Amino acid sequence: MDEKERELRQKLAAKLEEARSLAGDGKLEEARSAKDAAQALRSQIDLMVEMRELDTPGETTPAEPEKREVNSDKDNQYRSAFLKELRNKPLNAVERTLIEEAEAEVRAGMQGGVGEDGGLTVPQDIQTMIHEKKRQFVSLENYVTVEPVSTRSGTRVIEKNADIIAFTEITELTDLDDMDNPKFASISYAVKDRGGILPMSNSLLQDTDQNLMEYISKWIAKKSVITRNKLILTLLATLPKKAIADLDAIKKVLNVDLDPSISLSAIILTNQDGYNFLDQQKDLDGRALMQPDPTQPTQKLLFGKPVVVISNRWLPTTGSATKKAPIIVGDLKEAIVLFDRQQYSIASTNVGGKSFGRNSTDVRAIQREDVQKFDDEAVVYGELTIV
Repeated sequence: MDEKERELRQKLAAKLEEARSLAGDGKLEEARSAKDAAQALRSQIDLMVEMRELDTPGETTPAEPEKREVNSDKDNQYRSAFLKELRNKPLNAVERTLIEEAEAEVRAGMQGGVGEDGGLTVPQDIQTMIHEKKRQFVSLENYVTVEPVSTRSGTRVIEKNADIIAFTEITELTDLDDMDNPKFASISYAVKDRGGILPMSNSLLQDTDQNLMEYISKWIAKKSVITRNKLILTLLATLPKKAIADLDAIKKVLNVDLDPSISLSAIILTNQDGYNFLDQQKDLDGRALMQPDPTQPTQKLLFGKPVVVISNRWLPTTGSATKKAPIIVGDLKEAIVLFDRQQYSIASTNVGGKSFGRNSTDVRAIQREDVQKFDDEAVVYGELTIV
């Protein structure tokens, strides 16, 4: 090996070390450039070795000792590098290159990374279990009045909010005057059917190792919650909007805007943005104004009223320059009635409808309800300015 080849080998080792360092730092483009440069040096070295073996005057036998000498020198260098690595001693760039070249020759045999070289026999971690994403599904049905009904439509008589006049003073043996009479109003409901059909391949049901029907049942239950939440929130959105600037405005709603009997049982319903704003408010001593409910540690209270939070996805914040989060204060049980004709029902068939012809099991879900305002003065729909 001449001086030029030895210099090239040193450059190769340095370039390989540079490529490894760049790859370890996440600089992939620079690492690829260094690797390409190392490959060019390797090709140059291989060419010099081939030329040296061909450049032999006369018979080829005199070249054999030189080749054996070169191989012997390389073997000795590898043996020294191997023993150093075995003793956990640091290797220089040339020694590291020799070790890697030897490992590359070993990897040319059967390996797990290549299918035909044995990789097909290596088991893969493939799971078919359905991992459900955790999401909030607060049921607003729990906060309104739910009245089961047995007919598709009907009415309810409610007391009309009218001023009640006090009794007039009377004297002995005088005729009594007519008093004012109570006023009534009626609210009507008309139950609507909502639902759908989910076709499922029978082959899928037979071949899967998961209980798909159990998962679909839970998925339909979530759809039922979302459906009724949407009906309730859509009805609430029809109420007049009241600007809420700060916590004092919320206090005024509880103290003045709502009837005292309604305020006693009021809740505060808001979205994530509104909840975040309320949760950051502190008193003069730096203590958070929203406190955990002693009876329900996961529930927060503001001014002693439960705070219910709904995802921004279902109860969005409005506005662009000025953000306004919905904040609904009042007693929803007095404000809204959900007329429930039938809790959601699930049925399935693999012979009826189109299921027989397409070899499927069709899952049908239906629920029947109507949502109406009962007392629109029992709740105030506020818009809290948060930005």
